[in-house]
Amino acid sequence: METFPIARPVAYFPEPAADDGEDRITALSDDLRRRVVSRLPVQDAVRTTALSSLWRRVWHSTPLVLYDAHLHPDDEPARVAAVDRVLAAHPGPFHTVHLGSCHLRGHRREIARWWPILADRHMRDLALVDLPPGQLEELLTADMVLRLPADILRCAELEHLYLGFCVFPDTAYLPDGAGAFPHLRELAMISSGIQGRDLDHMLASSPVLETLALVDIGGPKRVRLCGQKLQCVLLGVSTAAKIAVVDAPRLERLIMWETIPPSHGGMPRMRVKITRDAPELRVLGYLEPRVHKLRIGNTLIKADTKVSPRSIVPSVKILGLRVNFGVLKEVQMLASFLRCFPNIETLHVVSALADEPTVEHYAEFFRELSPIQCVRSHIKMVVLHEFHGDPSELVFLNYLSERANELQKLILVYSEPAKLLAPMGQIEYFLQSLAVQSWASETCMVLLMGCDPEVDLLDFHRASNLSIDDPFLQDGLCFLSLIRGENIEQATTTIMLMNTHH
Repeated sequence: METFPIARPVAYFPEPAADDGEDRITALSDDLRRRVVSRLPVQDAVRTTALSSLWRRVWHSTPLVLYDAHLHPDDEPARVAAVDRVLAAHPGPFHTVHLGSCHLRGHRREIARWWPILADRHMRDLALVDLPPGQLEELLTADMVLRLPADILRCAELEHLYLGFCVFPDTAYLPDGAGAFPHLRELAMISSGIQGRDLDHMLASSPVLETLALVDIGGPKRVRLCGQKLQCVLLGVSTAAKIAVVDAPRLERLIMWETIPPSHGGMPRMRVKITRDAPELRVLGYLEPRVHKLRIGNTLIKADTKVSPRSIVPSVKILGLRVNFGVLKEVQMLASFLRCFPNIETLHVVSALADEPTVEHYAEFFRELSPIQCVRSHIKMVVLHEFHGDPSELVFLNYLSERANELQKLILVYSEPAKLLAPMGQIEYFLQSLAVQSWASETCMVLLMGCDPEVDLLDFHRASNLSIDDPFLQDGLCFLSLIRGENIEQATTTIMLMNTHH
């Protein structure tokens, strides 16, 4: 057999250029050198000062970027000492300082030196998280928690502030002009404390604030949401008794999860008030009939509330609800909530069933239910999270199949096998029967999907990302079966489109 030599593709694998001895790194402009240094971990950025006299001044003139996690990961005293040296040596400005890998309360002498430095170096992005491993319960006791000094309120150029496991300073006795944040765009607090007056102060003194995240916060009994630029609010594990959207003309998202208000002689209830001062509100959830008392304008929404122009929020397109389908009052409030949001296109429902199968399923209630505008004319996708296969859930699915004229996708997110409340064979039989019956929307696809039990139902980092269209779609969903639809290719395309939202 004749063989042919294989020519080397010179265009793709050029010969290395000869070393001409020119120092191209030193020839870089000061601006390019600062860009290089700003992208290095801080310990490497500091080392560039030893390269040459030209580099010696670059780090000092480059806005500081400091993540303590990059420093001595296995030696906390060395890490704290390194942070101490870096903060003292750099003249500013400080672009980013994230301190989340140090037990700050254990180094009070050092952090006492850090506060005035941080306040005076034109800080833009600051994260302080004090979480020593294995001491969470101790950390949250009032006498042990890290209390931030008033110095932090002098960081007037802050754009992002993230606080974890600490107490916000008292704003009651601030001198005139102090504690104003004209550039702050994001405020996030987790497992921390802040008094209601201090939260009101932060909102009032941050005119360009866009994102507010309060997760597991102690202190405020009421949260008044106001801000001309405020777009996204996340409230998780909140014990506030009242949340009110007061003046937020650009608010797009109000997301609540595991809100646990104080009980007053019975079931705890949190008052949620939405006014016409939030005309751009597009995403709302998770409303829970058991927990929330919803007021729209001056109308308290009850099971028998009659819809009127004053009791609806037409801007909401994505609604999340958490409902126990085995409790009649919650099913009634589900219908009442749906009437308040006539233009919903995507509905997420978390099935909050008890551990035992329900006796009642309220099929008669759904049969006699008068038409609901969003169900009849607008809803295109319904996602039932934590699907247990309980008869009460199946009755709700049957209602959707008969009434939702525009429904294109019905997605059942399968609960863990141990949490199923009916035999799998019985569930499969119902779903097959549901698939073959006549539907109000003949083109609706029904998908059964699984989820990773290790993935949280709601991710607050994703929920605050406004580039993600639907924050209630879970990560880690996997296709199990196509219950109803034209073909498997259509189902695959749907799943791919869902994943692009992440």
